[in-house]
Amino acid sequence: MMLTVAAAWADDNQARAVFDEGKQLETAGQPYAAAQKFADAELLADSAVLKANALKAQIAAYKASDMYFREFEAIEQLLSRFPEEADYAAMVNREYELGELYYNGKREPAFWSLRWIPWLHGADKSKEIFEKALERAPFSKRAPSARLRLAYILDQESKVKESLDQLRLIIKNYPDSTEVEFAYLALADGLLVMAQRGDGDGKYSSEAIEVFHEIIKKYPKSEHSEWARKSLLKAQDIQAERLLTMAKFYERTGRTDASERYLARIVKDFPESKQADQSENMLANLDKTYLPDGYRPEVEERLIPYEMYAIPREAKKLLVVPEASNGKYLLPVYDLNLNKKQ
Repeated sequence: MMLTVAAAWADDNQARAVFDEGKQLETAGQPYAAAQKFADAELLADSAVLKANALKAQIAAYKASDMYFREFEAIEQLLSRFPEEADYAAMVNREYELGELYYNGKREPAFWSLRWIPWLHGADKSKEIFEKALERAPFSKRAPSARLRLAYILDQESKVKESLDQLRLIIKNYPDSTEVEFAYLALADGLLVMAQRGDGDGKYSSEAIEVFHEIIKKYPKSEHSEWARKSLLKAQDIQAERLLTMAKFYERTGRTDASERYLARIVKDFPESKQADQSENMLANLDKTYLPDGYRPEVEERLIPYEMYAIPREAKKLLVVPEASNGKYLLPVYDLNLNKKQ
């Protein structure tokens, strides 16, 4: 027992000595080398307090070195192994900051010795950092922004379903955040794209219709309201087309009662869809007791119109010969202002 205590004491003494070497390097302006010493001290130490202090020193040294992911890994070690020794809120907030740095293009050097080469850098770690920060503090004030960024990253990785899940969480958990409007817009657009690719059970188009209705209701004066209204019509077309296909199938197989139900649903639920007229005519032919309304609004254009503006004229030289070319290239062309009133 005495030998074990003595060995532990020796390890802690050795750890303190290595830790002090790291502090000297830090003072000498070599934070990355200091971080390596602090890492060695953490491995040597037996005391939980010494290990935690070595990790804290690593975090500070990696931060000074702009070694963002190494800093994140040290923070994770501290929070996972010695949470009682950490300023938990400050450390998680720093994780969110690191995720933002990566998302905005910052990278740590791939090799410290070659850090002067600007294009030789590590990979984007924003996804991993955001996921861990959200796991540790899902209701932080930074969480809505981080989750929105994570949704974008997942979408860029073609993980569309996971991306849509993140957007749904923003709407559910942060309804009063500034990011929620963007979450609604991105969710609706993603659902519409998924519905256009193939929507066998109508799941995506149904949810898209609900979300577009919410956008129009919640943000009537938004610059995106016209886009939402036009997109809602597209989503209704997709759903109506699916129902019309099923109605035609049941008509061919002789099950006119089922066909009538689908046609009636199109006429009732999607009267503005492109399929409404055809559905009403089919329903009138199948069910002689059905009386059409007699009036149906003209099918609205689904594309958003944009105003066209001409490029303004400029009374300047249009092309200039490159200097010292001796006329080898084009001669100067001048705007003669022929349309200008004298």
